Amino acid sequence: MNVFKLIYMNFFFSIKYLCCVLLISSFSCNRSSSGVKNDNSAEQRQRRRAQISIVSPGANERQPLGVTVTLSARARDGAETIDSLRWFVNGNWLKTTKGEDATWETAEQTTGTHRIEAVAHYASGQRDIVSTNIMLLAPQPPTQYKYRVIQVFPHDTKAFTQGLLFHEGYIYESTGLRGQSTLRKVDLRTGQPVMLVDLPSEMFGEGLALVDDKLIQITWQEQVAFVYQKSDFRLLNRINYNIREGWGLTYDGEHLLMTDGSATLYFLDKDNMTTVRRIEICDDKGQVNQLNELEYISGELWANVYLTDDIIRIDPKTGIVTGRINMAGLLNSSDIKPETDVLNGIAYDEETGKIYVTGKNWPKLFEIQVYQ
Repeated sequence: MNVFKLIYMNFFFSIKYLCCVLLISSFSCNRSSSGVKNDNSAEQRQRRRAQISIVSPGANERQPLGVTVTLSARARDGAETIDSLRWFVNGNWLKTTKGEDATWETAEQTTGTHRIEAVAHYASGQRDIVSTNIMLLAPQPPTQYKYRVIQVFPHDTKAFTQGLLFHEGYIYESTGLRGQSTLRKVDLRTGQPVMLVDLPSEMFGEGLALVDDKLIQITWQEQVAFVYQKSDFRLLNRINYNIREGWGLTYDGEHLLMTDGSATLYFLDKDNMTTVRRIEICDDKGQVNQLNELEYISGELWANVYLTDDIIRIDPKTGIVTGRINMAGLLNSSDIKPETDVLNGIAYDEETGKIYVTGKNWPKLFEIQVYQ
């Protein structure tokens, strides 16, 4: 009985071993075959990609917004005959040709980086896809503005100002630093808060916007926005947004406008903060990075440029920097202490047209007038 059992087990394991060998062999063959096939496909794709190249615009070419850009692709020696050549800009079809040049009118575009793509179809049924980037810049330098101080008001030196706005006689302010971040309603005349709420200690407060009767306060790296009832700072909602960092925030009457410390301006749905579109802000030299606190003023977007004394004026439809205000000298040297940080904070009174500015841990808030 035990002998038969031993013979049976040996036979079973022999069959099992044989099956495993065949399975591994089959897998290896398939993998080898698949590998050869993939390698050949990669070589074919590489060969096809090499048949044409985009010669205009050149790689990372820069042009002023409004110009007509020539789109041109060159076939390499021995290339197949092009059956059709389709041009795309930022993923949108522009024009189909038989291989000849096309043109792209940029007057209705925005500043910043745009992707140009050419898809060549050949009589053989194969195709190539090649691409390049072009940056559109402001067509003229920004207007240089000056400022004068109209009035000076006290400001809390413990307020690390990140967001600022004016509404119905009061300043609303978002302050930063972890463990010190707040939302506050401030008496303009005294600089003291009449209503204040602390953010959770792990949160770093940033930009602030008023949407109808609600205040929306974003955070730096937490990707969380707090929605408050303006009248009593009651927390109504927390919204998660998919932007790497939150810096400035304002409202243009339709969308929330947000910055992340780069040159990118995001247009967000005011209810759920999903990104509707984005543009890159440029002057006539290139992108303007480190866009910080924002304020929407009479159809323009004003922005602090972090670590500078500059406030720039932006056309939010095109991304063009239309003006630059150098605020150097606003704060007297005698007012600068070790804790005094950079200029940051722009508020606008729609009823009177008054503009207020301040900085992080500054002792003063200024009403200013801007002129050429």
